[in-house]
Amino acid sequence: MAEANINDRSSFERAYDRHSFEQDAAKNARSDTAVVHGVTILSAPDAEGRVELSRASQHVGEGNPEGDTVFVAAFRHHDTAAGAASTYASSVEPVAEAHGEATNDYRSFIDQLLNTAKSAQFKPEIGRGEERLKGFHGG
Repeated sequence: MAEANINDRSSFERAYDRHSFEQDAAKNARSDTAVVHGVTILSAPDAEGRVELSRASQHVGEGNPEGDTVFVAAFRHHDTAAGAASTYASSVEPVAEAHGEATNDYRSFIDQLLNTAKSAQFKPEIGRGEERLKGFHGG
């Protein structure tokens, strides 16, 4: 688990470095993948803007919009017009990308992660005296 600050982009880059992004994006690019890899945002920003992040994976069919965490999968954004002529070849062999494209994909992912961390809605914490905990619960 790592800590990042929504007011400091570099803290997100330290928590989830480019090498980790490239590894996860390569795994996610496989056409037969059943599990996607990326980052889970474990908490809402506190008063100072700190959030907890963790490198994670989840099944492609898993969705929990009312969950206690938010998962952001790592994907590269390929230009489909440029690769349209060699669709079959690119699915069999990895296409060599320019260094700038990979960097832009990583920047875009960090932007997405940062924006998601800023706007994610988390359930309120349950505490003593919470209405949901009162009353008979079986037994």
